[in-house]
Order: sequence, then C-alpha cells, then structure tokens
Amino acid sequence: MGKLKELYKEIWNEREHRCANCGMWIASPVVHNFSHKRSKGARPDLKFDKDNIEILCSSLNRHNRVGCHELLHTNPKKYRERNESI
Repeated sequence: MGKLKELYKEIWNEREHRCANCGMWIASPVVHNFSHKRSKGARPDLKFDKDNIEILCSSLNRHNRVGCHELLHTNPKKYRERNESI
C-alpha cells in the first residue's frame, strides 16, 4: 500500500466521517474523499501532513451529483455557498 493511501486510512480512522464543507455523512471512503488544503504541487512539504488534508464528499458519495471535492476545484464559489447553506 502506498504511503499516501496509508495516511488516508489513518485519517479516516481518526476523524468523523463527515464532509468538512457540507457535513454530509460519508459511509465508506474513496481516494476522492481526501483533499489537500494546500496543493501537493504548491507545497510538496505538506503532502503527508495530516493537518493539510481534509475529508470532503465526492461525486461517488453523492451518487453522481457534484461533491464538495469536485466543486472546490471546478467552482469554488458554489463550494463556499454549499458550506454557507448548512
């Protein structure tokens, strides 16, 4: 198992299984549920820092409706609006 995948598993076991943005309950994790706050490209030194990784819902959890992880990257305004609506 890769080092990043192991880290995601640790995070999943340590934290509540809810989207950090909208609060949606996430029954089982997929790689798309883990999002780096500061990108791995911009801050490679934070790639394995748990404080830099958050759990977000994805389209896979929302049954092909856009998840917060995808919104964060494609439509940040809607991402923020989703957070404000809870």
